[in-house]
Amino acid sequence: MGNMISDFKMLIKEAASRGPRKIAVILPHEKASIKAINDAWIKGMAEGILIGQSSLIESLLKRLKIPISRFQIHDEKDANRAAEYGVQLAALDAVDIILKGSVSTTVLLGATLRSIRNLKTGNLLSDVFIFEDSRKGRRCITLVSDGSVNVAPDLKAKLGIIKNAVTVAHALGIKVPKVAILSGVEKVQPEVQSTVDALALAKICSYGEVPDCIVDGPFALDNAISAKSAQIKKVKSPVAGSADILIAPDIEAGNILGKALIYYGGKDLAHAVVGAKVPILTSSRSDPPSAILASIALGVLLSSPRRQPT
Repeated sequence: MGNMISDFKMLIKEAASRGPRKIAVILPHEKASIKAINDAWIKGMAEGILIGQSSLIESLLKRLKIPISRFQIHDEKDANRAAEYGVQLAALDAVDIILKGSVSTTVLLGATLRSIRNLKTGNLLSDVFIFEDSRKGRRCITLVSDGSVNVAPDLKAKLGIIKNAVTVAHALGIKVPKVAILSGVEKVQPEVQSTVDALALAKICSYGEVPDCIVDGPFALDNAISAKSAQIKKVKSPVAGSADILIAPDIEAGNILGKALIYYGGKDLAHAVVGAKVPILTSSRSDPPSAILASIALGVLLSSPRRQPT
């Protein structure tokens, strides 16, 4: 892909040009995930296998005037078994992407890691979310990690989180993403562990541990994203004021930042858990269909098409 993706419209257009991918939707028991997978089908991005209570799924499809014949439906009322079935399909190369419906993220990721046919790759699993950002005077995509998987990541886990986020940035056409390691302050303070970690991560990455990116920190949020703030606070770094990727110090900071973007900023977020064999899309059950559709598009960009039988 030559061009950098600058907004969700462009993201969806690019995904449509690569589709369709096969998506297992786990417990699509609410309208949002049904509408989103149907919109993805209409745009040629995805074909869906709907795994859940078939009577409820069929009722929703009828209520939304969506032809039942458009999707495969696998009847499974139990959340754990539904998640395990979706994981088995992915392990067998029968689906390219897994999409969370009403199932909890904990149950879904548990099946991803613990099923007999699991989706482990040896890489850390981490959540990356993206949103449309116009603060640089032009439309662009900004990435944030990790807001829903790794609770209190240590230095090694944070390095894995950076690697996964950079992989997503490259898939979006950001060739050399600028990665800001966030804390509450921009100066190293021994009593603030996230600042100590940020300094260490910047040093490790300066030796090329994560290729094709620029990593620095610590940054407070303001001087990571605002050139004016960085100038006033005399924060000098190629990342200052222009970060493409924001790495949160822990799950609470990442989650709060994400919710603030939605509820104060009015943003749609597209989520993907990366590091497994296939992308796992973990949009919130309260997300609108437009945000879930953007997550599906992101999953398409991150996935490889299934091997065709010879």
